[in-house]
Amino acid sequence: MIIVYGGTFNPPTIAHQKIAKQIIEKFKPSKFILLPVGDYYPWKDSFASFYHRKEMLKLTFPQPIFEISEIENEKAYQGTYKALKQIESQFKEEVRFLLGADNLDYLDQWLNYQSLIKEYKFIVLTRKGFDVENIIDDKFANYKANFSIHNFNLDIAAANFRNDPTKIDIVVKPVYSYLKKHNLYGVK
Repeated sequence: MIIVYGGTFNPPTIAHQKIAKQIIEKFKPSKFILLPVGDYYPWKDSFASFYHRKEMLKLTFPQPIFEISEIENEKAYQGTYKALKQIESQFKEEVRFLLGADNLDYLDQWLNYQSLIKEYKFIVLTRKGFDVENIIDDKFANYKANFSIHNFNLDIAAANFRNDPTKIDIVVKPVYSYLKKHNLYGVK
């Protein structure tokens, strides 16, 4: 099984790292693929470039089980469904998608979401302020079996760092050094 963890990773935080560690321990995947949104992402606002986010992911996840996918930066935005299809085709293994409760809440607005929830299994991370079971019951009841809930309530978000770059304990030290070197998010 391959786990795909999609996100902006703007920047990658210790929460992303802890999530990955817990999920690897619980699900024992053969590979853990990080799928950062590309520069073509239509809702991209104040993201660091794909290149910088990819480099920071390398610093946050140096172990061989991790792979950073460039699928979402190769062409115009095609959505998660097409990205997972491509990964599945490349590796010929079951693919599960890891997402947080905040993203689950608007999964029904994603491109090709009906095909996505029919064909793939999801690992959903709990998050303060979101009732995951309720969201699944309300929006995806017919596909409830495709959702596995994983309790993770560490209240760290990349936005916390972007809003206050002095909170250096939110990112790993090599990432903080990288941010300083490239003057990202106002880190000097």
